[in-house]
Amino acid sequence: MEGIFVNEQQLKFLKEMDRWLSKEPWQSVVEIDIAIKVRNIITKIEKRGNYSLEEAELLNLMREEYIKHKKKK
Repeated sequence: MEGIFVNEQQLKFLKEMDRWLSKEPWQSVVEIDIAIKVRNIITKIEKRGNYSLEEAELLNLMREEYIKHKKKK
């Protein structure tokens, strides 16, 4: 699959987001399910070294949530 290649800065951020998703005390089954699915996508991207436009859209949504969470602390 051809996609957008991941650079070092993006890879670092993916690792940060993955760590956040794994440690956040999610409150509902839906939140837990989303976190697991996104973590699986991150793992696939890290292995492939690229991501699709659909994955980019999902990661952008998750990035927004991550940033909101960081601002709350």
